[in-house]
Amino acid sequence: MRTTSRLSVLLALASLLLLLGESAAYAQRSYYGRGYGPPRGYYAPGYGGGYGFHQHDGFYLRLHIGFGYMSASETYGGATDDYTGGGASYGAALGGAILPNLIVYGEVLGTTIVNAEYGIDGVTQGYSGTDLSLLGFGPGIAYYFIPINLYLSGTLTLSQVSFSDTDTAYPLGDTSLGLGVSFMVGKEWWVSSDWGIGVAARFHFASMGDTVGVYDTRLRTSVFSLLFSATYN
Repeated sequence: MRTTSRLSVLLALASLLLLLGESAAYAQRSYYGRGYGPPRGYYAPGYGGGYGFHQHDGFYLRLHIGFGYMSASETYGGATDDYTGGGASYGAALGGAILPNLIVYGEVLGTTIVNAEYGIDGVTQGYSGTDLSLLGFGPGIAYYFIPINLYLSGTLTLSQVSFSDTDTAYPLGDTSLGLGVSFMVGKEWWVSSDWGIGVAARFHFASMGDTVGVYDTRLRTSVFSLLFSATYN
């Protein structure tokens, strides 16, 4: 029977996001080093606004949602179970700039697939009647390339997969927490002085301990997602 630790995950997630968001924002407010930016009230010639206009500084919030394709597998009893499928992919990052265009943040991200396809040793058996939800959270860093406003970001995650029945939504248990990593590349266009919207691609890999019957195994997951994003900075 899979271990259930959803409450501990949520508590740890809330604490982590609060800690990282506050510390990053405080670090950015406290920093005003040489070359960071012009003094208050300065307007760069031809820039179209004051300091902070179309710049990545201060408080940071990034939201994204889109489509993700997940592949998950675990080996026990001499055979490998495979789960694959597409579904909703989502996430939110909260933090602040510590240098121009350099962001640190705490992020929660996930992907949910409904009625995943099931296979044994690479041979598809049909739909499983099982939903899988991969949740990850942890610290990350992003860098924006200006003026094209393209960014790269990476997040080190604690990750967990939850299983539930497709027809009844009855929980079938969770894996234990495991390590994962998420990489994202995106492009955004400014729609106001501080908001940008755009598109992104994300790769999320994770490996978690799992117990199936009398077997202790590891569930390995990989997700590729195409996302719409909205960022306030």
